[in-house]
Amino acid sequence: MAARYNIIFDESASTDLANIQSYLSTARSEAFAEDFVTRIVRHCQTFRTIPHRGTRLNVDGVSLRTVSWRGSVTIAFKVFDNERNVRVLGVFYRGRDVRAALRKRLED
Repeated sequence: MAARYNIIFDESASTDLANIQSYLSTARSEAFAEDFVTRIVRHCQTFRTIPHRGTRLNVDGVSLRTVSWRGSVTIAFKVFDNERNVRVLGVFYRGRDVRAALRKRLED
């Protein structure tokens, strides 16, 4: 069996999840929002076994990957093979400019 990767959520990705949950709690319901965010996190956990998936995205020389989840969320992450880590850098809801958001995060 292949070695599993650790999944690490950057602070900005955790903030993204909290913001999505807050928005959906108002727009839909608290139960819906909690379930929605839980399913996003669960999807990110699947990167443990197959981390090199999604679309490659180069942001200012940094090689990242993105995957779409349920057509409404884009998850951006970086795979660190030597450490066996996948670092989730952002979770972007509906229509956000992912490249611009990641560029700003990488500058900080």
